[in-house]
Amino acid sequence: MTGIHLDSDFKSSIGLIRHGVVGQGSDVVLVHGTPTSSFVWDHVIERLQSKYRFHILDLPGYGCSEKFTGQEVRLRSFARALAELIEHKGLVDPVLVGHDFGAATVMGAHLVENISVKAIAIADGVVLSPWGTDFSRHVKEHEAVFAAVPNYIHEAILRAHLKSAMAMKPDEQTMQALINPWLGNEGQMAYYRQVSQYDYDYTTQLEILYPTLSVPTLVMWGALDRWVDISEGKRLHSMIPDAEFATLPDAGHFSMIDTPGLFSDKLDHWMSKVINL
Repeated sequence: MTGIHLDSDFKSSIGLIRHGVVGQGSDVVLVHGTPTSSFVWDHVIERLQSKYRFHILDLPGYGCSEKFTGQEVRLRSFARALAELIEHKGLVDPVLVGHDFGAATVMGAHLVENISVKAIAIADGVVLSPWGTDFSRHVKEHEAVFAAVPNYIHEAILRAHLKSAMAMKPDEQTMQALINPWLGNEGQMAYYRQVSQYDYDYTTQLEILYPTLSVPTLVMWGALDRWVDISEGKRLHSMIPDAEFATLPDAGHFSMIDTPGLFSDKLDHWMSKVINL
């Protein structure tokens, strides 16, 4: 583990964001999805921090960033918050890399919030409507019921759900790092809050804009993704002019955890080309 430290605070329009910087080189912003945190990028940063300056964050309502009752944690709000953070940091044409919800977040920051970028990489993205696992859709319809279950039942449900996102059996350290932000009363309420606000309309809006992308784009997908099938990745790839596509064999939805070496190699090979264009 790299021991990433999110040692800076930024007050976005939807809550305080914890963020940090590690590495040296061209600016690359890594945006996690749901229900994860910046932890998912740990092994990628470990491998590539000597070549790139990584900007890491926990989205509002996630990880160690601010969580509170009534918080807006929709995709459109994440895109706005990311744009605010990039402007606050004064980043000029960074590369944006987004996983799961983070994919729609980086797409929205560029295509809707008009953040200028060098390139965009998408990994196992939540980017096309309709989306969401059967479990997540069920939770969305019954948020209050799930939010009220005893903590130990919540943890058991979450653990089983997260395991289905990985093709490889995670070690206990990894599983605990994924689960910890959602434990306790605050974490449990935050988990079900974000599910209840799944924003299908926003990805429908983005779909219209994908053909207008004019920056280099990479679409990476785990061949064994059980949360968002690889066919969705190929459909996204077909919508974006001149996009590249990379299949990650043996990887599930959390492809950077399942196959961190391959994931890092694919991302590095692509970034080393597009950054110098």
